[in-house]
Amino acid sequence: MVDSDIKWKLDIIRQIHERNRFEIDCFADLILYNHKLVEGTTSLRDENIQLTIENEKLRKDCKEGVASTADQEKIQALEQKVLLQQEELTSLHKRRGEHTQQLVDLNAALQDRDKLIAERDNVISDQKATISKLKIDVNLYQLNFRELEGLNQTIRDEHTALQLAFAALEEKLRQAQNENRALVNKLMNYKSKDADRLNEENESFVRKKQAAILKDLEEAAKESGGTASPEKWPIVHTPVPALPTCPSLKIDAHDSEVNAVRWSPVDRILATGGSDRRVKLWDVSRGMYENIGMLTGSNAGVMSVDFDSTGTLILAASLDFACRVWTVSDRRLRVSLHHKILFLRIDGFRSATRIIQ
Repeated sequence: MVDSDIKWKLDIIRQIHERNRFEIDCFADLILYNHKLVEGTTSLRDENIQLTIENEKLRKDCKEGVASTADQEKIQALEQKVLLQQEELTSLHKRRGEHTQQLVDLNAALQDRDKLIAERDNVISDQKATISKLKIDVNLYQLNFRELEGLNQTIRDEHTALQLAFAALEEKLRQAQNENRALVNKLMNYKSKDADRLNEENESFVRKKQAAILKDLEEAAKESGGTASPEKWPIVHTPVPALPTCPSLKIDAHDSEVNAVRWSPVDRILATGGSDRRVKLWDVSRGMYENIGMLTGSNAGVMSVDFDSTGTLILAASLDFACRVWTVSDRRLRVSLHHKILFLRIDGFRSATRIIQ
């Protein structure tokens, strides 16, 4: 408690000394000089009063009797001294007025400086408040920056994980594409082998049929009692297998592989399906091809297409474990059938109500 009392007393004394240093010390010389002038003026006034009294006494003495020459000289000297003192007193009064005006000017300058100091103190206070606010904003921005940095790091980690997952999925897709390509090649080989086998069966059937016809002709000739000349044999028109030598039309049907084609049973319309997940309809009735429609909705490559018996519906099977039915007239998807396993062929779509897959 004693220490606190001493502290505030010392603080008050320090503030008083500080105030004196700012408000009094700068005018100490001027105040001291003014005091000296006042003291000098007072002493001169007292001396002047004494001289005036002596002068009056001397005048009275002169009136009462004729003064001696020495007294007259003394009186003149005193009068001269009084004049000098009066002139000096006038000069001191003048200097005192000048010093008073200077003191007033200095007080006004001091007040102006105090106002300027107060204004600067207000500006400093405002600047301190602004600095405090800016520090709070800086702390808030730093906190937000750290949060954003953490969030950015999380996003980077997620992006890295997604890139790894994408690479794995891309590898799986590549393997699936390779498997799909291998399956397509196998399918094309199977179809080629089936076509070769059908061609061989057709040729064998034609040869057997020709041999049977020749045998029947020989037996008929024997029964008639003679041999018939080959010139008199009836002309038998038998189907002759033929292979195409040059294409009639070439259609750039799809952006990638073409996996299936089918003719419409009614019109000269060709349907094609490809790995670009689309089924396209082509009109070739005028000796040239024209795209008359594109059927979408498949999520993978189309492997097989077929029309119904009326040519109004078209069915397509794709590698997304589903087959879909569209109407040819308006190209709208009507039915989507899904499977749990992959199938590559559809057949038997001759009825609008039954499908064999």
